Amino acid sequence: MSEKRIIRCLSCTGYAWIEDDDGQVVDCDWCGGVGYVYRDEKDVDHRIPEADYPHVADILEKLEIERMREIGYTGEAKKPWEQAIRLHPPEDEV
Repeated sequence: MSEKRIIRCLSCTGYAWIEDDDGQVVDCDWCGGVGYVYRDEKDVDHRIPEADYPHVADILEKLEIERMREIGYTGEAKKPWEQAIRLHPPEDEV
C-alpha cells in the first residue's frame, strides 16, 4: 500500500464494536476493535496492523476526538482519580 489514509471503519462506524446475532458486544471484525482502517489508493479498506499503532496513535486520537464531537460529546477525558463519581461514590455504593 503506497498511500495509507486512515478512515472510520464502515462496519462499526468508528465504535470499534458491534452486536452479534445474540446481542453480545464483540470487537468489529473489519477494524479489529480499533474503529479505524487504512484505505488504499483503490478504495479498499485494510485493518491497521498492531505494529503500526505507535506510528498512528496521534492520528487515531484526533479522529476519535472528532467522532466524539460529532455525536455530541463536549467534555474531555479525565483520569480515574479525577472523576467525581470515583471521588464521591453514591451512598448506596459505599
